[in-house]
Parts: sequence; C-alpha cells; structure tokens
Amino acid sequence: MFKNISPEAAAPLLALLWLIVITLLHYGVTGQTHTKQRLKVGYLPITCHLLLPVAMERDGFFKENVDPIRFSSWPDMIESVKGNELDCAFILAPIAISLMDQSVPVVIALLGHRNGTGLVVAKNSGISSVKDFVGKTFAIPIRYSTQNMALLMLLGKNGIAVDKVNRVELPPPDMPSALASNSIDGYIVGEPYATQALIMGKGIIFKNSSDIWPNFISSLLIVNKDSLSKKRKLIDRFIRGLKRQGKWIEANRKKAADIGADFFGLNRDLVEQVLTARRVSYLDIVPRQRELDEIGKMMVQWHLLKKVPKIGIYTSWQ
Repeated sequence: MFKNISPEAAAPLLALLWLIVITLLHYGVTGQTHTKQRLKVGYLPITCHLLLPVAMERDGFFKENVDPIRFSSWPDMIESVKGNELDCAFILAPIAISLMDQSVPVVIALLGHRNGTGLVVAKNSGISSVKDFVGKTFAIPIRYSTQNMALLMLLGKNGIAVDKVNRVELPPPDMPSALASNSIDGYIVGEPYATQALIMGKGIIFKNSSDIWPNFISSLLIVNKDSLSKKRKLIDRFIRGLKRQGKWIEANRKKAADIGADFFGLNRDLVEQVLTARRVSYLDIVPRQRELDEIGKMMVQWHLLKKVPKIGIYTSWQ
C-alpha cells in the first residue's frame, strides 16, 4: 500500500490509520456512542396541547432537540408512558394522578391551558336542561378525565344519579361524527372537538367547562423521572420554552391557530374560531398543589381512586 511512498511520508499515514483502528475497536467493545440527546414528547391533536406545536414553530431549540410523538387515543399514550417510551407527555390530569398512584415514575411540570372544554348536545336530542340528560348517552374521552368529572359534577348539582345517564368512552376526534350519526346524544371534550359540532351544524355547546368548574384543568405536562435524572438541563429548557409560548399565544391567537391547524392537521377556521372566541387560556399554567390535590380528592369521591397519592410537582425548571 505504501510501496511508492517514502518512509517519512508513510509514518503519519500509518499513525492515522492506527488511530482509526483503535477508535473503531473502542466503540465495538464498549458500545459507546455520542448521539445527541433528544426529547420524545407525547401529545394529542387538541388545543390543550397547542403549546407544543407553537414552540416547535417558533423556538429553534425545539426543532433541534424535540421529537413530537402523536397519539390518537389516551389508552395508547398511557401504555407508552408506562413503558418509559416518552420523556414527557401532555396527558389528562386524572390520568397523571392515577399513574402516580400506580408508582409510575412521573412528575407534573406544567398545565396545557385552562378551560377549553365544551359539553355538547345534539340539535335533535330534545335536551333543554340537565334534567333531560336522564336516559341519554354521552361520550367522554376516558373515565380518568376531568371532562368525565365535570359531567359527574353537573349531574350531582342537579340531583341526577350517575347511573341514570349512559356514559361511553370515545377518542376525542371521533366524537363529532358519532354525534352526527346519532350514535350518541352528546359529549364532553377538549377543544376543538366541541366547536366542531357547531361548524358541522349538528350540535350546540350546552355548557363550557368554565360554567361548571371555574379555572378548569384538562391536560398536564408530565415528565418521566428517569429522563429527568439523565436530561435535566434539556428538560428544564424545554419546559421554560413551552411556558413562554403561552403569553405569545394570548397575544397572537390567529397566528397560533394557523400553526396549530397545520401541525395537528385540523381545519384552520375551526382552530381559529376556538382561539379567537377565547374559550381557552394559556396564562396561569404553573401547577398548584392545592388544585391537584382537590382533583385527587374528587377522584376518590367518584371511585376512580381508593386514596389520594402523593402528587409530585417538578418546580426546579423555573
């Protein structure tokens, strides 16, 4: 190989070749790599998770360090969280609390937004008051949701026994079509799927979540504790970046709607109507222990938990 090269010229080449061989052997034996750390973040296409697409669009850090993982149903996301497949996830508050009760290593870091849930009834359902819910079928996202709890709260306030109303679980994107096909009489869900019934001309928003439960909390951002121990700086920067987007969304709702519609694959007019009607708020999204403990107590009241677990909140990112 080096027969036509002088000894003086061949020496540096041999040294370089030997360095390459040693390096390859080192990686072959130890399995070490220097791949860049990234964050896998779970979400659903709902406005409670809008912070993520806005951050992905506006913050270069997110483009370089975050891999958004889309889910179409809560059960699928729950399995991924339990399997340690995600570093962070936007997930319903009661699910997060239930995971903690099962000793799944997660902590709460941020709220998705406040309010932003609608109780929808079909135009042809004959429902004009809560008393008319008796014997009707309503869809909920999952039993472990504040949407379900808000419906139970409304029934209780009106003296209606829970077993007088049929509740079925449906993924949020499937609810408007189920209403249109008369498979259900109504549903309670996070936006934009409440407003979608209005645009389709098939339903009306009977009540907003703020009418039933002031300062309503739907989704939370949870962080995997194992990921936190390995990627703390990355995760802290991620959470701070999300929180900053809340103020921007409040001041730029139409632009935020464009970003969200493109990212979620939703109708632009639909998302814009939700945001400009101000049915959602992206301010005051730092979690408070008192509010989360109260959700836990309500879960016990409605037999979703036997006891309130220690609800961990991660605050060191601030």
